[in-house]
Amino acid sequence: MQHIFDINWALWLSTMAPLTLSAGPGNLMVATSGAQSGARHSLGFIAGLDLCYFLLALLVGLGLSHSLMNQPQLLWLLRVAGSLYILWLGLRLLWRALPAPGAKVRPLLWRDGVMVQLGNVQGLVMLLVMFSTFMPSGDSRSIALVLALSAALISLNFCAHLIWVSMGSSVQRLLRTRPRLLVLQNRVFGLMLMTVAIWIFMRSGAH
Repeated sequence: MQHIFDINWALWLSTMAPLTLSAGPGNLMVATSGAQSGARHSLGFIAGLDLCYFLLALLVGLGLSHSLMNQPQLLWLLRVAGSLYILWLGLRLLWRALPAPGAKVRPLLWRDGVMVQLGNVQGLVMLLVMFSTFMPSGDSRSIALVLALSAALISLNFCAHLIWVSMGSSVQRLLRTRPRLLVLQNRVFGLMLMTVAIWIFMRSGAH
């Protein structure tokens, strides 16, 4: 039976760090939240993202991954549904109008983070990759290994979110003085989200 310290953590880090730091839907929304509401007011949204992802990681690690792999139709539907949801988020950003002077933008809340994470099929695929790569089939239900890998991934994910929200909040003052830049940012991030959605949909393949 494999132990926690038998996992090649260097290989794990080199595999998972680029995935968590990439411009996925969660990171893009975190950066948008940081630019619009600031880093402090984005912590609830980040908490919703990461707590939901931790629960998903536990479910996948404790056997949901095998159920999904044995039901390719269900996995295909999840990918399509997730890509459509991310596409909708991108369209919302793309069409968001210039806010009225003095108007306050509602900060994204923890429940928004939960909804974004549930629609983020890219994150689910990342969990499937992690557990299928770093957990032998014989240890697929080892609670200690599942907890260790899940906690490590969420810690890495949280650090990535702090980086993205810091990048977003760093331009918050500039956006306040030049509000039209906010529209430009929304359009750029909206197009990026739509590109991610199309990429996920194309990788889903034909049903």
